[in-house]
Amino acid sequence: MSETMKDLEATTTAKKPVWREWIESLLVIGLIAVVIRSFIVAPFVIPSSSMVPTLLVGDYLFVSRYNYGFRIPFTDIQLLASEAKRGDIVVFDYPEDRSKDYIKRIVGVPGDKIVYKNNELFINGKKIPLTPIGSYAYVMGDKSSDVSQAYQEQLFDVEHTVLRKTYSIRDGQWIVPEGHYFMLGDNRNNSRDSRFWGFVPQEYLVGKAVVIWWSWNAANNSVRWDRLGRLLH
Repeated sequence: MSETMKDLEATTTAKKPVWREWIESLLVIGLIAVVIRSFIVAPFVIPSSSMVPTLLVGDYLFVSRYNYGFRIPFTDIQLLASEAKRGDIVVFDYPEDRSKDYIKRIVGVPGDKIVYKNNELFINGKKIPLTPIGSYAYVMGDKSSDVSQAYQEQLFDVEHTVLRKTYSIRDGQWIVPEGHYFMLGDNRNNSRDSRFWGFVPQEYLVGKAVVIWWSWNAANNSVRWDRLGRLLH
């Protein structure tokens, strides 16, 4: 073998510098993280009390990004799009400012007639049953406290807890158009939702909230250990 061939072989088999290996590894890790966050699962933190008692201020969630289709980043294009279900807890682009993410519960799917009157929910003429549980005290996003009455709501086949007071903050009736959803917060007297800003289009859906992986109580600087790993429904 000539000296030239030996030099070429030595060059191609030489070990990469450590700094280059670190950079390449970080680039690969970063790419994997971007793919996972964009198409598979993303973190979300609860900043307000609109979904109390289901979600508390300081709950950290994992949001499944593929339940309603794969949305191409920075576009409204959804691949393999599928309709959301009534009762799902959903993260979505806030219709009045799409740079913000909101989280609410879907109560109305395409074609539904929604009536909210005297703090009671009617869907397609059916009054959604509420069973009183008792009073519920909670901390709001500004660390102030409030108390509401808790009820077990039977939203067709989804049972969950809601909070209400004796008065309604917004009444009205709506018919959900094709490709849109009607959202309510579980804390009915402390939620700015579809009663105020209307419907959420299918392409605005970011993903379905599936599990609480961390929960921090800023009011007393403590971990809510009993909430870790809680599945959401």
